[in-house]
Amino acid sequence: MDVITVEDPPSTPKGRRVLTYVATGLLVIAAAAGGYAVLHRDEPVRTDAVPPCPGLEASAGDGFSLTSVGAECVGWIVERDHSFGSSDPAVNGVISRIVAENVRVRDQSSAPGGKPYVRIAVFMPMTAATGSALADVEILHSLQGAYAAQRQANAGKASELGDPTPLFQLVLANEGTDQGAWSPVVEELGKLKEGPHPLVAVTGMSISVPQTRMAGDRLSALRIPAVGAVITADDMVAPWLFKISPPNQQYTASLAAYLGRLPDARDGYLVWDRSPDDNYVQKLRDNFIAAFGTTYHLNDHNHAFNGSKPPTPGTPQLFSDIVRNICSVDPDVVFYSGRDRDLPAFVDALGTRGQCQKKVRPLMIATGATGLTIALGQLDGARVGVLDASSTDPVTWGSDGPGTPAFYPAFHRLFTSPEPAGLGFTEEDLASGYAIMHRDAVVAAVWAARRDAAAKSQRNATRGSAPAISETPTAEDVRNALFGSSSDRIPAASGPMYFQEQPNNDLWPVGKPVPVIRLGKAAADWPTGYSWTTPLIPNGT
Repeated sequence: MDVITVEDPPSTPKGRRVLTYVATGLLVIAAAAGGYAVLHRDEPVRTDAVPPCPGLEASAGDGFSLTSVGAECVGWIVERDHSFGSSDPAVNGVISRIVAENVRVRDQSSAPGGKPYVRIAVFMPMTAATGSALADVEILHSLQGAYAAQRQANAGKASELGDPTPLFQLVLANEGTDQGAWSPVVEELGKLKEGPHPLVAVTGMSISVPQTRMAGDRLSALRIPAVGAVITADDMVAPWLFKISPPNQQYTASLAAYLGRLPDARDGYLVWDRSPDDNYVQKLRDNFIAAFGTTYHLNDHNHAFNGSKPPTPGTPQLFSDIVRNICSVDPDVVFYSGRDRDLPAFVDALGTRGQCQKKVRPLMIATGATGLTIALGQLDGARVGVLDASSTDPVTWGSDGPGTPAFYPAFHRLFTSPEPAGLGFTEEDLASGYAIMHRDAVVAAVWAARRDAAAKSQRNATRGSAPAISETPTAEDVRNALFGSSSDRIPAASGPMYFQEQPNNDLWPVGKPVPVIRLGKAAADWPTGYSWTTPLIPNGT
């Protein structure tokens, strides 16, 4: 048994803490060429140098720094095309397109009239396995969204993103399938802050789990702003960790505003994932109880299950006892606090409630998630509908329906139009919402970097004979430029938003739409949802 002590950076809001993690079979692999240690489970003990990743002659070189860990490679790439060990051809295709754009940006800078460029990292798992932090399709959509932002930013013309310079390379940084290598990869990213083409921001940041918050803390200590795309747990807070998605508290507030229009819906049941290592499900459960516990009797009517995301405290996706309880209570609304990967199994179990109910009436599930991709036929077969408080509504927005954000149509055209005018991706690639949110995370960094460069250019224009200041954006100045106001918003495809510096709101977005989406025939008779907008202080503090 190994005992590993991890010390939080001194700049964390709660001061200095020492966390001790005890795990069986957690091994440290010394990477001599890469210059750092990588944590990973189930690997044999090794003290010799780790061999280079497949297809590479070394662990580091021009435009990459990668270390082989089991079946994958962790680290970063810019101008060296590598799959990180992914076996998904669609994912690898987008990686290659991003690297090709990075090379183009590099090459044009040395040509006559070349434009300066800086770097933005996309930091997340780049490979998937059973139960991993992200599935292959979520990785694919995330990379597609980041690439869409890069292509728009580098199009060579002024737009809502600001002046056409600087240009941007995307640093693709793999923190490992289970995010186990977040620490050494963050340290490697920290080394990219300096030089003529500095790293000015880190985007992506995976999902709401402890590793994400620790990465945010360390990036804050390194004075690099991070922009999370789909993290939502209310405790995902670090000094320099901005979030594009609203917190779970605001998903709940959007549902509360919607359900408040339905005075007859007053019997509820809470189904929640008991995983102790998943901040998203824990905080969504807490918010559901706080908002609906009394009115919908959730303190009496609730039951936990084991989700399928490792580590799990028992056999996952056992719902038969829950279904029997739901048959007995016969609620109007079932509040679901779990990962969307477990929702299909729950819906299938609900389809058997005819075995414990003489009269089966349509049942509504209320939840909050970036985007659910459950099959409508599966919902209809189980006589179940879903109310999803979401960060995105690609179906409505794709048809320019009510509430479509101002910058969504242009993004949609770029994303789905055939090459070369567009990127050639599909409508289905937008369904999960991950492409939209990761596009917006990169756009936020681009927008801030160009605001910073423009401010420095204007400052130089007024300096007269004084030496000019460098107009290259820095990570510190991009962090400052991310703050805006109600009249100065980030041009996000999911809805223009801004971050406020005072009063403090833990760097959650202000003015972000949170539509309630109805899914399934059982939801057809429920009122059309309207878009809740995150207020000035999202967490009400």
